[in-house]
Amino acid sequence: MDTISHGSYGTVYRAYDKRTGQIVALKEEFNGLSTSTLREIAILKSLPQHPAIVKFIEVVRDDWDRVFIVMEHVENDLARFMAVRRQPLCPNEVKCMMKLLEGVKYLHQNGVMHRDLKPSNILINKKGELKICDFEPPKFLAKVETYSTAIDMWSLGCIMAELLLKEVLFKGRSNLEQRTNIYTILGRGKPDGNLFIRKFLAAAAISGAPLLTELGFDLMKKLLEYDPTKRITAEAALNHGWFKELDASSGLAQGNST
Repeated sequence: MDTISHGSYGTVYRAYDKRTGQIVALKEEFNGLSTSTLREIAILKSLPQHPAIVKFIEVVRDDWDRVFIVMEHVENDLARFMAVRRQPLCPNEVKCMMKLLEGVKYLHQNGVMHRDLKPSNILINKKGELKICDFEPPKFLAKVETYSTAIDMWSLGCIMAELLLKEVLFKGRSNLEQRTNIYTILGRGKPDGNLFIRKFLAAAAISGAPLLTELGFDLMKKLLEYDPTKRITAEAALNHGWFKELDASSGLAQGNST
């Protein structure tokens, strides 16, 4: 029917399934059944359906031997949603993070690390419900021999900050510039949590973003902990006091872009 998005690994189309009468998403893989494609298919097929994970339907080939992953169609993604908003999300809206954490916890419990969580890989349906998608290989800022589920928690901290500020927290046109900005905001070595909070408060005040409570900053600090062995887990984050301060939003209002 039309093109939804382009990526380095393929193109996603909106299509009509004549058998079911449903609108679906078709992800065309440029490299056919490559290792990364097989990994994504294996992950999606192995996971029982979860409301915070995009639903896998099947894999098909066309007459030209092109490979497509067929998934549920979801109307929007977090990156486009934020692009049309004039203001950052308020703290209560940012509590949609709880739904993301539930999805990430589910992945980790099933032995899956996403490794590339970012706003464009988080879909939003008409009800404002969030769904994680796109299990393609990530791009790392630094060479790593091994990594753990903590990599996803760092990504969630960056997403949380971006929702509040309506801008990327660690900007950079190159890996070196991005790492420098991480050091600038968090401090080198063993960052002082109070220093981080003060810097973030100043940035939030300049942008006009609503300020977090101390519990909110505490959660963000634990998500952006340098040492991955000390970084908060998805399960612990779900039990954090910040989510108990106010009622967590059930979703993001699609019609609210002001």
